[in-house]
Amino acid sequence: MPLGSIYFFIFMDLCFPIDVIQIAIQEEVTGKILNSLYTTPILQINETDFWLTVDKVAIYRVQNGHKITVFPVSDIDAASIQLFLNGSAFGAVLHQRGIIPFHGCSFELNQKGIIICGYSGAGKSSVTAAFCQQEARFINDDITPVTIDESGIWIMPIRTRIKLWDDALTALSIGVENLEKIRPSMQKFYVPVENNCQDKLQLNTLIVLGVHDNDRYEVVKPVGMEKFNLLRSHIYRKIYLKGMPKAERNLFSQLLKLSQSVEILHVLRPQTSSIHATMEFIREQL
Repeated sequence: MPLGSIYFFIFMDLCFPIDVIQIAIQEEVTGKILNSLYTTPILQINETDFWLTVDKVAIYRVQNGHKITVFPVSDIDAASIQLFLNGSAFGAVLHQRGIIPFHGCSFELNQKGIIICGYSGAGKSSVTAAFCQQEARFINDDITPVTIDESGIWIMPIRTRIKLWDDALTALSIGVENLEKIRPSMQKFYVPVENNCQDKLQLNTLIVLGVHDNDRYEVVKPVGMEKFNLLRSHIYRKIYLKGMPKAERNLFSQLLKLSQSVEILHVLRPQTSSIHATMEFIREQL
């Protein structure tokens, strides 16, 4: 099955954003990583093998970008396993496959591919949802893979749903009655979007959304290495690259090419700005 195709892998009520050769659930931890190049109390990483321990949830092992083994703790809920499988473990898959994983949401607007990156709390998911309530077509939430080939730079669609906190749902007039929580203990919900784009789309503009103390919006168009550094700061789980020097070099060259070919905007919004006001400001820049 081609990498860019959409595949919904189900195992014990779990799913995964893209096709993989194998996802296995094991009760007993077996095997070990050899020659770790980066080790912390919760991580062991080399170019082709990755171990992550999520306290009170599971251990995740990712191998060669195609095999994932999950060792869950006893009595853990499936939603918690799913959250880290589709987040941190998925990020390892993309790094191992040499695909750029941006920490950002993406959508299509006026036949153009747009990514909004930003640190947690910047508002990238809620602003994306606001665009998709109007004429935009949703592509990805939180993690947007980008591929580069001879024909261009492409947003890769994955199987995903927008995740929003309850206050953002209220601001967007979305009821929570029939929505699924991302974890039982959190007031954050999966929001299905029907107008999702399922074909790869050329990346036209990448926006980095941030928050500042001023009462006005600001937009900066970085140049030169400023572009590269801004892009690199919003790579999903870039800490993994400390154990993956070959992947890091490949990412470096890809980001240089991307920075030379794609419009990049750094948008700063006031702390008290609304979701819709931010959406309208971004629309004016596109």
